[in-house]
Amino acid sequence: MLTFVPHKISEDFKIVEFYRVNKDLCENELYKDLKPTSILLYALLCDRLSMSYANENKSNISKNKFHYYDEDENVFVIFTRIDLEKKLHIGKQSLCSAFKELVKANLIKEIRQGKNKPNKIYVGKTISEINNEYVNWRVEKQTSRVPISSCPEVLKTDTNKNNIFIKKNSYLNYQGRDYSDMDWSKLYANYNFEND
Repeated sequence: MLTFVPHKISEDFKIVEFYRVNKDLCENELYKDLKPTSILLYALLCDRLSMSYANENKSNISKNKFHYYDEDENVFVIFTRIDLEKKLHIGKQSLCSAFKELVKANLIKEIRQGKNKPNKIYVGKTISEINNEYVNWRVEKQTSRVPISSCPEVLKTDTNKNNIFIKKNSYLNYQGRDYSDMDWSKLYANYNFEND
């Protein structure tokens, strides 16, 4: 049995790899019937989809590589059912059920290749992706204000996705909380502990 080892505040937080779960699957009413296994399966397929894109960017060097897109330029992934069962720690029935839920929600489509080859799995976009809601929110908020600096590199690195600079010394986060009276000099990154 594994021993529980908690994270300590005195330690450096080690970044480990995670599968990214699309928030739309958890928050949008259209996807309320998806079980957690289906949501995790979609995350695994999206992770593999990012590899298909990365492979395509690398394959420009070698023209003989296998391409992960069809004649209509639709990107697909290859993932055997056996590999998915092992990664998700589930059986055939549970995996089959998760695939059916994702097909019903129009999040995946499969094309058989035949001859004992794995199916091509086309990963569909969620409603937020189709409407570009996940991209435009941050861009609109950044460009709708008067920039503090004219250097675009500074704007990209200084922007915090939760805080929007409105006017000098006045901050509101995305929920509308006012942090104008906060002593920003006491933040760990800005605070000089030697003066205490």
